[in-house]
Amino acid sequence: MAARERMSEVLKRWVGEERLRLEPDFEKGVVLSAEVPRDVLHEVMRTFETEGWYLESLTGLDFKDTLELVYHMNRYEPSARIALRVPVPRGEGVPTVSDVYRSALWLEREVWEFFGIVFTGHPDLRPLLLPEDADFHPHRKDFGRVHAHRRREEIYG
Repeated sequence: MAARERMSEVLKRWVGEERLRLEPDFEKGVVLSAEVPRDVLHEVMRTFETEGWYLESLTGLDFKDTLELVYHMNRYEPSARIALRVPVPRGEGVPTVSDVYRSALWLEREVWEFFGIVFTGHPDLRPLLLPEDADFHPHRKDFGRVHAHRRREEIYG
């Protein structure tokens, strides 16, 4: 069994089959997308790390009704990229995974800086690119004028 199939089975146990979206044609750049609740994120990431996956990237998304984190996990195999989507209600935080993946130290700082999502337990949450006294998050849709602000279910169905 390939690593991606093994992780698909693991994710089914963690989050349920209804929260998984298979992308067999790799059209969206991932083979699998899973919606992961915040309360199991750390355990899921620990499982990925134990199985030999690495954290490729982390970004935030801003919808009208919620924020979302997208963790791209990958492995040195063809077509193994998996997206973990973590909905984050506005004003709430998510646990850091920097103790599992050291690369998350910088990635979480960047997402916090640009989207305002707080990573609880992060050892050094301070700006990377914006001035120290910046009181705004430039990738949030409420910053400046935005014409394409949609609700999460409008995008994902």
